[in-house]
Amino acid sequence: MVTIIPSFPPKNIADFEAKFYKVAGLCDRVQIDIVDGVYAPEKTIGPEELSRVDTIVNLEAHLMVDEPAEWVERVVRGGFMGAYGQMEKMSDPVKFLADGQVAGLKMGLALEVETDVAKLEPYIWDVDGVLLLAVRGGDSGREFDPRVLPKIAEVRKMRRDVNICVDGGLNVENIKKCIVAEWAEEIREDDLNKDFLGIEFAVGSQLFEAEDVPNKLEMLRHLTL
Repeated sequence: MVTIIPSFPPKNIADFEAKFYKVAGLCDRVQIDIVDGVYAPEKTIGPEELSRVDTIVNLEAHLMVDEPAEWVERVVRGGFMGAYGQMEKMSDPVKFLADGQVAGLKMGLALEVETDVAKLEPYIWDVDGVLLLAVRGGDSGREFDPRVLPKIAEVRKMRRDVNICVDGGLNVENIKKCIVAEWAEEIREDDLNKDFLGIEFAVGSQLFEAEDVPNKLEMLRHLTL
């Protein structure tokens, strides 16, 4: 089974609830894009605002903001279980990761598709996960950028057991490409229909714009190569 994480940028509480409750009973985790209006123009609500919403599944934040370390406390106040921060806007990755982990969060680093994955190497054993964008950050609904594919394999070589999340432009065919890319050098015929436990996919518009969201989610989860 493929791990699909519903993902969206909530403009306000009403927008959050409209999308969240479409998937809340269908998954155990939802990824919330938090945008400050500087990193990308479409500003969202702050993470702390979700503390007043009854969320029945775990939330993780994707912080597309300047200095994500300065947002960790707000993520904690919002009741999130973890956060990814964009490395391009981060002056101190060690502080970002440590502050969140001390607070009990699962912490990860996120990279734009243009960013060299070598930037991750000094921190690869400190992260709980790595998020690889396959579109420009903040550009929901854009086309998948295939430059992410070799990056998936590079991260897997750095650390075999690290969780990798691919985010943006995802449909059935692109998810398949990512799975194959992850183990490109060693995938075997009998591996093709296994559970893909080391890689997951943050899916937004492809899921929420579907006529039948539950059916779309199940179809993505059960795709085979």
